[in-house]
Amino acid sequence: MLSIRRILWPTDFSTGAARAFPHAAALASWHGAELHVLNVKEDGASADEDRSFPIPHDTLQDLLAPEGDPPQHVDLGALTIAQEQREDESPPNAIVSYADNRDIDVIVAGTHGRRGLQRLLIGSVAEEVLRTASCPVLTVRGDEERAAGGSVRNILVPVDFSEASMEALRHAKELALTYGAQITLLHAVEEVVYPSAYGIEPTNMPGPQVIDRVEQNLAELARTELGYEHVVVEANVGYAPSTILDYANGHDIDLVVIATHGRTGLERMLLGSVAERVVRRSPAPVFVVKSFGKSLLPDNGGDDA
Repeated sequence: MLSIRRILWPTDFSTGAARAFPHAAALASWHGAELHVLNVKEDGASADEDRSFPIPHDTLQDLLAPEGDPPQHVDLGALTIAQEQREDESPPNAIVSYADNRDIDVIVAGTHGRRGLQRLLIGSVAEEVLRTASCPVLTVRGDEERAAGGSVRNILVPVDFSEASMEALRHAKELALTYGAQITLLHAVEEVVYPSAYGIEPTNMPGPQVIDRVEQNLAELARTELGYEHVVVEANVGYAPSTILDYANGHDIDLVVIATHGRTGLERMLLGSVAERVVRRSPAPVFVVKSFGKSLLPDNGGDDA
């Protein structure tokens, strides 16, 4: 089981935040963790933007069963819940500062809050938190059906064989044991196409032998890293973000576990192009593991990597 002692659920009272609450509550219940509720009011916010805070128990109870979702069997009365409201000109900075100061292990954030834009953007607050938080972040879309907090049956782990993706895989193993879920390891075999100016003939599309070899490597990875019987391995040809999203859409994936800073990762302040595109468009919640930050693996005791 992952070493999760404190979970942060930031809320702006939006639908996106509300859809994230069942995930935060379920994780807190299963891990016996403290649940921290944080509302950040931007400096100068008008009075009519204020909502009742601390959030009443009955309201939190109602959030456990968003319209259209099955109710979550979580005893809120058994949880240690800490609520705080702050005023700050930068909500993302306030959220990350709170997480750092309180040694938060996981931030569970809804996307498409008040500052969200269009469908392909997750909202500036969530995106900035993802980029700068040192702990894993679980993002939950507010406009998708696959967001039930405790009913995760299929977990998808994109693997590029980098150390960062290995870290995500190890986190996924513990999450699968918690949820009782199946894991799918997916690798995108991308075509290599050189500009004509290079004077190199176009390469052939990767054939069955390449796919078979990659899937054998994934199977060996499943055996050595997971030792877990409910594992599916698959390699598909295509651009990595599109391959991951197509698989998630076509196979009833309930949770994607992905690492930042795989082979296309850049620096600390960037998610990496693959992770960023997946978070923005995934129909399922996404658990983002930071290669530069806190590990929740039991062997590490939750200490920074």
